[in-house]
Order: sequence, then C-alpha cells, then structure tokens
Amino acid sequence: MKKEEVILKCYKILENETPLDFDCGKICNGKCCKGDENIGMLLFPGEENLIDKNIKIKVSENGDKIAVCNGTCDRNKRPLSCRIYPFFPLVKEFKERKRVKIIFDLRADCPLISGEYDFNKEFLRRLKRVGKCLLLNEETKNIYIELSDEIAEQMELLEKLQKNF
Repeated sequence: MKKEEVILKCYKILENETPLDFDCGKICNGKCCKGDENIGMLLFPGEENLIDKNIKIKVSENGDKIAVCNGTCDRNKRPLSCRIYPFFPLVKEFKERKRVKIIFDLRADCPLISGEYDFNKEFLRRLKRVGKCLLLNEETKNIYIELSDEIAEQMELLEKLQKNF
C-alpha cells in the first residue's frame, strides 16, 4: 500500500472520533493548537500533501517534517499526529508479532494526561487500528517503529527514575 493511502486510511479510521465526547480544547483553551514557528506536530511520510494548505511545513534538524499551524485549520485536513494527540499507539514486538498498546504520549503537554476523564472507548479502539495500519507501508512503518522505540525508552527511563526517588 502506498504511504499516502496508508495515511488516508488512518484518517478514515479516526473519522468523527475524538478522545472525549466533547471539545477537549475547552479544558485548556486549545493549547495543543497553539504552537509557534518552531513547535509543531510530526508528519508521517506522504502526509505533507494531504494536510490543510494553511499549515506550514518545517524540516527539523534531523530531517523530519513538522506541521506548524497558527491555531486554526480544516479539521478534516489536520495531520495524523493532531488526530491522535495526546495518545500514541505504541507498537512493540511480542513473540515475533507486533502488538499495539495505547498510551499517553510522554511528549504531550496536555491536561488530559493528568485528569480523570472518561475517554471515548471507540476512539481508543480505532487508535489501535491506526497503529496496525501504519505498519502497512515500509516508510510509515519505519518511522512509526522508530517513534515507538523512542517513547518506550523514555518510559523505561522515567520508571527507573521514579524507583530511585
């Protein structure tokens, strides 16, 4: 499957589903949509041609493409990273099979992470499907596994630090 097809399929899987059954931006005044010209959301391979044309694309020092917005966009054309925020469908190898586990993204600065909220279970189920879908193309799979490995390492380090304090 082509990388653009994978991303479009991920968009379709999450269509009309959000982490909460109300606009969570009302909790924090849309904090996640208020970056600056250096803060943004990672774009998956092939995604740069699928997102809202008003979203600027920057290239990070390591070559990743980052979507930087001004706080408003066509929600139907927002990046996948925005659609899954503040969660991440972590993929791990388990007995030679890939398993997807939904976690809070440690990189996220979101009040949902520390609050007691009743998350939309259908959104979380679909987010697992998104993780499996990202494995269907070599380019999306590679960056997805790389991100999962980085986040898993951060989680392990955080657990070690917490044990020592």
